Amino acid sequence: MKTSLLKKYIDRLASLNDQLCFFQFNRNELNKRLNDFGSKAGELYTPDLFANNVMAPRINVTINELPKFQELNEKFTFGAYISTSYEVTSYYLRDSLDILSQFNPSTYVVTNDNQLEEKYILTLNSSSCTLPPRELIDTIKYIRLRRNLFTHIADSISTPMSNLIQTQGANLNSYWSHTLTGLDFESTDVLDFGESETIDILKLLRIIVETLDENLANNLSKEGIITFLAQEQFASKPQRINAIVVKERIRKIKALGQATFGVNLIDSDIEPIVSVIGRK
Repeated sequence: MKTSLLKKYIDRLASLNDQLCFFQFNRNELNKRLNDFGSKAGELYTPDLFANNVMAPRINVTINELPKFQELNEKFTFGAYISTSYEVTSYYLRDSLDILSQFNPSTYVVTNDNQLEEKYILTLNSSSCTLPPRELIDTIKYIRLRRNLFTHIADSISTPMSNLIQTQGANLNSYWSHTLTGLDFESTDVLDFGESETIDILKLLRIIVETLDENLANNLSKEGIITFLAQEQFASKPQRINAIVVKERIRKIKALGQATFGVNLIDSDIEPIVSVIGRK
């Protein structure tokens, strides 16, 4: 199962991953061109070799100095992609709680916490929902804390980050062992983002959103799903209700339930709702 949120947020995360690939493509093309210039070009300045590039005078360094600029650019770029991807994920969590409150109003009980990922899992629990693996929540927390070190320009590891590494690092490495290639949850070298761990983090966020979404969808009431779809389809276009109209509405809601939520809805659950919503 899935919710109506999934495509929107997976598409955004996929777009950020595509942009990272484009950055890597551009970097490799630049390196290739620099190699083509040969070793004798090292003392020349960027405006000399990139005369047609209007930005070359703004940098105005020798070719030998460009790798330093590239290294700093990579650190910023990797941190920026991870920060933005985390923000996308955080908005998914907020929207998920809104969906839960809308679809399960009789059981929804919000639990406030300053940490969004804790608020999310605590609210699921207080709303009598089945819970996703705790490791997903701890992974989001890890990424948030590392994002904070980057955005706050920290020069040392924070106490919450250090505590999480000590208490959950080994468990997270074990949980994600078949997925990780460069990220080490036990490492305290967390002020900058390397290329391989950046790729890992973007991959993990996508898996996390997909997994959380499936778990959320399985907790949504069928009545809530049907009401949501009926409101969306019929509320703004009221019509007189008869057996033919009801039958057509049932057919449409069943198709939308499968396409939007991956759920098989039954006629007897749909009929009383579509007979009322959007009725003249």
